[in-house]
Amino acid sequence: MSPNQPKTPSRNVRVPDDLWTAAQAKAKSEGLTVSAVIVAALQDYVAAGWSEASGERVEPADGA
Repeated sequence: MSPNQPKTPSRNVRVPDDLWTAAQAKAKSEGLTVSAVIVAALQDYVAAGWSEASGERVEPADGA
């Protein structure tokens, strides 16, 4: 790996323009990048899970 190569691979996702623009603005106002927000959301998704039926977050039974 060259010194200028990112530590994580690049990914492609499809996001509506209005949502992407709003996410960029909010992330910037919080001193974050959209990538950081997406990574945090994915970590939350993997850790807690989501209900396929409702599309809402489901807390693990152990409260973690």
